[in-house]
Amino acid sequence: MTADESYRLPGNVIPEKYTLSLTPDLEAFTFQGEADIEVEVKEATLAISMNAAELEISAAYVTLADESVREPQDVSLDEDLERVTLTFGETLPPGRTTVSLRFSGILNDQLRGFYRSRYTTPEGEDRYMATTQFEATDARRAFPCWDEPARKAAFDVTLIVPSELTAFSNTPVASEVDLGDGTKAVRFAETPRMSTYLLAFLVGDLATVEDSAKGGTLVRIVTVRGKEELGRFALESALRILDYFDDYFGIPYPLPKLDHFAIPDFAAGAMENWGAITYRERVLLFDPHESSTITRQFIVDVMAHEIAHMWFGDLVTMEWWDDLWLNESFASWIGTKAVADLYPEWNMWTQFLYQDTAGGLTLDGLRSSHPIEVPVHNPAEIREIFDAISYNKGASVLWMLENFLGEGAFRKGLRAYMDAHAYGNARTEDLWEALERASGRPVPALMASWLRQTGFPLLEVKSHREDGDLRVDLTQSRFLYENLEGSAEDDTLWKVPVTIQRADAAPMSFLTEERTGRQRLPSKRSKGLDWFKVNAGQTGFYRVNYPPEEWERLSSAIQTRGLPAVDRLGLQSDAYALMRAGYVPATLYLSLTQAFADETDSTLWREISANLRSFEVLIADEAYLPEFQSYVRRLFRGPAERAGWDAPPDEGHLDALMRGALLGRLGAVEDTATIREALSRFGTYLEDPASLSPDLRDVVYHIAGQEGGETIYETLWRLEREAGLNEEKLRLLTAVTRPKTEELLQRSLDRSLLEEEVRIQDAVIMVVGVGANRHGRDLAWDFLRANWEEFDRRYSKGGFALGRLVSITDAFTTPERAEEVEAFFKAHPAPAAKRRIRQSLERIRLNGHWLERNREDLADWLSDA
Repeated sequence: MTADESYRLPGNVIPEKYTLSLTPDLEAFTFQGEADIEVEVKEATLAISMNAAELEISAAYVTLADESVREPQDVSLDEDLERVTLTFGETLPPGRTTVSLRFSGILNDQLRGFYRSRYTTPEGEDRYMATTQFEATDARRAFPCWDEPARKAAFDVTLIVPSELTAFSNTPVASEVDLGDGTKAVRFAETPRMSTYLLAFLVGDLATVEDSAKGGTLVRIVTVRGKEELGRFALESALRILDYFDDYFGIPYPLPKLDHFAIPDFAAGAMENWGAITYRERVLLFDPHESSTITRQFIVDVMAHEIAHMWFGDLVTMEWWDDLWLNESFASWIGTKAVADLYPEWNMWTQFLYQDTAGGLTLDGLRSSHPIEVPVHNPAEIREIFDAISYNKGASVLWMLENFLGEGAFRKGLRAYMDAHAYGNARTEDLWEALERASGRPVPALMASWLRQTGFPLLEVKSHREDGDLRVDLTQSRFLYENLEGSAEDDTLWKVPVTIQRADAAPMSFLTEERTGRQRLPSKRSKGLDWFKVNAGQTGFYRVNYPPEEWERLSSAIQTRGLPAVDRLGLQSDAYALMRAGYVPATLYLSLTQAFADETDSTLWREISANLRSFEVLIADEAYLPEFQSYVRRLFRGPAERAGWDAPPDEGHLDALMRGALLGRLGAVEDTATIREALSRFGTYLEDPASLSPDLRDVVYHIAGQEGGETIYETLWRLEREAGLNEEKLRLLTAVTRPKTEELLQRSLDRSLLEEEVRIQDAVIMVVGVGANRHGRDLAWDFLRANWEEFDRRYSKGGFALGRLVSITDAFTTPERAEEVEAFFKAHPAPAAKRRIRQSLERIRLNGHWLERNREDLADWLSDA
């Protein structure tokens, strides 16, 4: 057995049912537990091993099928393998056996396992609740168990809690007994067979709003008492989404209730515990007077992702974590599909390109990326793959596959897959085979190149025009940001679904798997602008580069909006990525942005804003930064003036998002008129809080933090302390990362680690925010290094936080900084962020090469722009 394989439990003992009793102490922050686990001993054995971490085992014995009891000679806990082993003096025979354990643990402050979360009651008292976060490998911190996704079992859970508090788990309450000592025993109905990482239990002063879905499922939004009315919008959304998926999957939601919990302290955005989904408060609570349009969309989007998991992930679960992508990618893709169907006016597939596809492509252009399917063995490796490949790339590839197979065939295959594997586990191959049977297409062969290879293709285009005829030559190669002379060649090939559209002609689609190929496009006889676009509809997960003259034609099509929004966005996104990789000069991308001066699509402006923000980070130390900012001001000023500061009564959802993107970028590049208006509105807001629309608060607060001095800075902190809504608190916490002075930025960093000032979940947002500020980049890196021990304690074993902290270094541009980062993490290993550190080092070196290539041309272009 290799060292990696040793993390997997032996297969000689299989759990069937856990009967659990847990007693949390919300004053001492500990818990006591009892577990009776019915198992099947497959073969005679002297030992039973299961997962356990940070638990003290006080008693252990087994009861055999003949009701005889045996106590182990030894109970040993291996902290490295997170495993407890019971070793017996004589062999345990095959057959049904019950393993009984008594144990205790800590309600920790690290947002994983069974942990504590602080909240404030309506009466102003600080109290604590107990809650759980078990994915991926932290159920073992709450009770000894077979903590692997394929070891499904039923759970019978009892929580012994103070009588005045409320307890919840995955299933409804079966009984509640007053114990006569100020506590009660709350027993929950037995669950179906499920994986340990999907179990949940919560205890606190909690309240609900509730309703029933069309199929009869009880749906509740659960919050700390006093905030329950803020769950009304989430409740309405949850009902619509649940009804949608009941119909889409053709399998009714299998549990009698579906709870959604708003947790004050939570590491991720949300977690798909079966029947008991947990969320950060800002992802679930909506105040009609305080919450923004983007929060409304965010709530629906995340809820759709998590509710999709109730089928895809919970009912049918991956066999092992190397198929994590199948859980997360699928939920991201079908979550978007649900929202797009329920809210067609939101143009979700255009937003998907900006929010999901772009993130997957950006990471996957690095040599240090990884395949969608990647072998993982231990908890640190498992935590590493919760990234843009498992979520964003995978979702984008599924969207590409659905478009290739057709919606009907895809849905038919998916339903067959769900029927075949309900309440069990499956591998990726099982889904491909179901889709192949439903569609008649060679799905496993097609998808192998997308799942098992790192990266994605670049299609280089050459065009040949003659008398209205057009021939297009395509050459595929691996897209790499490391597109340098002398870099290692990569001969990877993909099976690529391609759609090409010529102006005024129907699109043509085909599959290419060769290095080179040629297509003749329909003849054009009309006199209008003659352009063609590869990846029409933008459903393919790849980049496309054109000859200069075709970029010119496409630029004209952008100006006239002869292309749909998804294709305009795709061209802008491709041009930015090609520029960053050196396939085209930086000046080509900047020239292309001029074609968007009259653009009206909200998502396009958000994408352009994000890309120009990244561009600005790259040149933050260059002499021509002021000229670049001047260019951005000119580009954004016209659209911002058309959008205005105040929303008309009939404003659409996307218009509100666009206004924030335009004004926010103008404020960030120090547009005088924008700053003046924002500071004026901030002053009015302090006198009359109702005067400032929630959709403008991010913009106004951030500009106030950026341009104000110490008085405004401390005012922002006061407003944060007084705010009751987590969404509002986060706006204000990010605002105090925007000052230009090192003194105030250092103050924000110092306060970020004070738990009485900033929640553990939000500290990372502040540190990363300061690091994203060009005036605070070096301060944040120094602060991270000086406080690494505390950051490592808090975040090294769960969530995305450690990787986000490492991302502070992405903006560095010199070899000296790369050496410094490499040396620091060599001296301070971070196993759960090992791949993320390699990616940062690659990015730093790429940044330096890019500046060397483009510095002179950029200076010339910007001086003339």
